[in-house]
Amino acid sequence: MLTETIVSICDLAEAEGRLLRQKVLQTFGIGLLMLLAALMLFVALGLLIAAIYHLLLNWLVPESVFLIISVFSLCLAGGILWIALLLNRKQ
Repeated sequence: MLTETIVSICDLAEAEGRLLRQKVLQTFGIGLLMLLAALMLFVALGLLIAAIYHLLLNWLVPESVFLIISVFSLCLAGGILWIALLLNRKQ
């Protein structure tokens, strides 16, 4: 009876170890995909800001363009920060 208990504990530990390994790999993969998506988002936002800058240079003087781009960038950063705080509160 004692040996059956020890064998069942070892089987349980082995199954839990396999499950832990699977969940760690799954979590790592999801985290890596989220990091890649965030990097792509920031690159896309940078390109958006550069495109708006070059578009406005055709119509306005450079000083006005710098002001508009800086206000736009501040609003964009504030929006991202606000979303991050909302997501943090939900957890």
